[in-house]
Amino acid sequence: MKQKTMDLNLYRVFEVIFSEASLTRAGEILHITQPAVSNSLARLRQEFSDPLFVRSGRRMQPTPLAEAIAPDIRRALKLLENTRVALGQFAPGASSRCFRLRLSDLLEAILVPPLLRRMQEVAPAVSLETFQGSRQDLSRDLAAGEADLGIDAVLHTDPQLQHALLCSDHYVCMVRPDHPMVGKTLGLGDYLALQHVMPSSRRRGPGHVDLALRRLGQQRKILLRSQHYLLTPQVVRSTDLALSAPASLAAMHGLHCMELPFEVAPLEIRMYWHKRVESDPALTWLRSQVQAIGAQVTAKQNSSD
Repeated sequence: MKQKTMDLNLYRVFEVIFSEASLTRAGEILHITQPAVSNSLARLRQEFSDPLFVRSGRRMQPTPLAEAIAPDIRRALKLLENTRVALGQFAPGASSRCFRLRLSDLLEAILVPPLLRRMQEVAPAVSLETFQGSRQDLSRDLAAGEADLGIDAVLHTDPQLQHALLCSDHYVCMVRPDHPMVGKTLGLGDYLALQHVMPSSRRRGPGHVDLALRRLGQQRKILLRSQHYLLTPQVVRSTDLALSAPASLAAMHGLHCMELPFEVAPLEIRMYWHKRVESDPALTWLRSQVQAIGAQVTAKQNSSD
C-alpha cells in the first residue's frame, strides 16, 4: 500500500460494501449515489493495489486481501466512533453501532417494529440486539453494559438506575372474533364463568388481574399459564379461552376486546438506564428515539379509547 494520507471516508465505504456485498445497498446506507460508491471503490483499489471486491452474480465478493484487512478496518472505525462518543459527539447517520435492549417478548412486539422503522430513516446502519432476562438481573445487566437500555412494566427502585415513563396501556378481556360472548355485555359473573389463559414472566404467583379479583374476593379459572405473551393470542384464536392483557396485544392479533367488569390498574411501561451512561451522547440519542416511540404508542391508545 502506498504510504500517504488516506481519506477515512473510504474505510467506511469499504466496511459497508464488505457487509452488504452490494454497491447499490452501500449507496443507500451511506446516502450517496452509486457512481460515488464506485468512485470510492476505485480509489480503494488503487490504494491497496487489489480489486478488493469482485462481482459474482448480484453480489460483490471480497478478495482474500479484503477478507484479511476487514477486521482491522472495522476495529479502526469502532475506535474512531468511540472517540467521538468520548468527546460528546454522536452522528446517527454515520454510526454502525449495535444497541442492546433488554425487554419482554410483549414489549418487544409493541416497541421494536416502530423503533426499527424510525431508526432506518435516521440511522440506517445502526442495529439492535434484543434479549430477555430475569427482572432481578436488570440492574446488573445495565451496570455491566450488557444492556444499554432496559424496558419493563415493573417499577425498579435501584438508586443506580434512572428511569422514565414510556407509555401506559389498559387491560381488556380478549376472545376470538366468533366467540359466543361477542356482542354481549361482559359482567363479572360472565367473566368468572370463562376459562382463561394467563401470560406471566413468572412461573407462579398472581398477576395484575388476579390481584384485582382477590380484592373482590373472587378467583378466575386459569386453564393455561404461559411465560410467552405472544403464544397466548394463538391459543385464544383457536379456543373458547379468554385472555386478559394490555389492549395493544389485541390490536396486533385482531382479537375481540371487551372491557373488564372490574378495575385493574393500567400497565405502565418504563425504560431504565444506568447512571454511569447518563451523559453518553449515543445512549441519550437512543433514549430519545425510544421515548418518541412510547409517545406514539400512547397516542394510538388514546385515539382508540
